[in-house]
Amino acid sequence: MRTRIAVVAAALLGLTHGAAQAAWPEKPITVTVGFGAGGTTDVVARAVAELVSKKLGQPVIIENKAGAGGAVATTALTKQAADGYNLVATTSTTITLDPQVSKLAFGVDDFSYVAATGEFPEAFIALPKSGWKTLKEAIDALKAGGKTTYASSTSLDRMITAALAKQTGLQMVPVPTRSGAEVVTQVIGGHAPLGYSSGAYYPQAKSGELSVLAVLGENRLKGLPDVPTLKELGYGLSSVNLILFVAPKGLPADVSKTLNDAFAAAAADPSIISLMEKRSLNPFVATGDALAKTIAEQSAGFKKLIEAAK
Repeated sequence: MRTRIAVVAAALLGLTHGAAQAAWPEKPITVTVGFGAGGTTDVVARAVAELVSKKLGQPVIIENKAGAGGAVATTALTKQAADGYNLVATTSTTITLDPQVSKLAFGVDDFSYVAATGEFPEAFIALPKSGWKTLKEAIDALKAGGKTTYASSTSLDRMITAALAKQTGLQMVPVPTRSGAEVVTQVIGGHAPLGYSSGAYYPQAKSGELSVLAVLGENRLKGLPDVPTLKELGYGLSSVNLILFVAPKGLPADVSKTLNDAFAAAAADPSIISLMEKRSLNPFVATGDALAKTIAEQSAGFKKLIEAAK
């Protein structure tokens, strides 16, 4: 009799343990967006969070904690428990580039990589009246003056332009702005002949108010198929910036898999694909170990770019 009771108890314990394991998440998940409300990262994060919430059966709450190009929210995340209930939505360059050019309290090895859900369409822009069709044409025309100004918003664009200056002999002096949208305003207003924007230029480019001279990614943009990449123009440079969801380092394997699967399913949803197209984001989906490898490679690539720009 005692043996039978022991067997039944063990079986019940196993079932209880299995149920507990399968119960995650047991409470709401918070995703802190490292940028202000209404920007591309915020809009995509909210849309993805809604689908992830349905998949996991728990609310996914969005909070905004803007500052230092996403570094404020990302730094705060490193102090959270690695239980999957606190994530950050940011850009990949916040982690792969910014710690290499600024003194920050984190690096690429300080996170569990949950998902990447889109690639920013960073590009050089100008006014159509300039007559330039590509960035090479612009540089050739501007070289007569020895230097030019351009509207800038990130440390990344300053590195790219420094590397271009080395190759072309054209000094490109940054005019600082606070966002990609302000870059557009500066160019349209005629305050700078060139601009480097993270994607806010797209509506004006489609309407004909702006010319897009080169995109920074490895591939052309789906929405602007005639615009060449910097590599196609012969400069050998590229910059890939992703919308990234990360968790504190040390996420349990079962929690990690649950999150990876939920975010992958959300990123493949037709509503998210449509949102990407409207925001001119290139489709890009990666999770888990594959994403961690991509992040490590991007970090190594930026290290080389920093050295080239010195």
